[in-house]
Amino acid sequence: MVDNPAGPIPAVLLTGVTFKWPGQEPLLTIERLKIDQGETVFVAGPSGSGKSTLLSLIAGLLSPTEGQILVHGQPLSALSGPKRDRFRGDKIGLIFQSFNLLPYLSAQDNVSLAARLSPFRRERAIKAFGSVAAATESLLTSLDLEKESWLRPADRLSVGQRQRVAAARALLGQPPLIMADEPTSSLDADRRLAFIDLLLSECQKAGASVLFVSHDSSLAPRFTTQVSVSDLKPSKKNGPA
Repeated sequence: MVDNPAGPIPAVLLTGVTFKWPGQEPLLTIERLKIDQGETVFVAGPSGSGKSTLLSLIAGLLSPTEGQILVHGQPLSALSGPKRDRFRGDKIGLIFQSFNLLPYLSAQDNVSLAARLSPFRRERAIKAFGSVAAATESLLTSLDLEKESWLRPADRLSVGQRQRVAAARALLGQPPLIMADEPTSSLDADRRLAFIDLLLSECQKAGASVLFVSHDSSLAPRFTTQVSVSDLKPSKKNGPA
């Protein structure tokens, strides 16, 4: 992938990024990572290799020790904490390994929460579907969540159902970047593949870029680009990417 100054702005661009905790060796070192708009990227790596740290850096939840991170052309380092939070809520849909649903809210309310926290995504949902409720129902239907589960509190949903609710929340309002952190780790092989296909289909409809990290390399062929965490490290032999 070669940068073209006259071309579209990448969804994500990391250059010379290092992250380490104070007093420790670098946990993550990335020479260069570029994700184009609409590209789906699978990042593989064993536990402890820094995959979750990578997502936290791109989401602005962590700040790099060195280097620059741009998300849709916006340098995250130029944003204050509150502005970075607002930018994340508007532009990034996150699917966590533990799903991070509010247990006492229904499936519908967990999904629509994304619109309550981001006026940008609320406006996009209303523009596309007429209302946030209609957008929520459309996503839950597309992601194969049974209608009788929509009003059920999250803590009474199965793992597979919670997974779909988390994905619908991330997709509501069509944020341009979707990032997922091992969301299929607790599912069997058939359910993993079915979920990935549903997620990528919904992201394609929305024109969203996808960054999906996992230790399960069997999922990689579903994505347009596959890399490992080790591929992103500087190489004296190969030089800069």
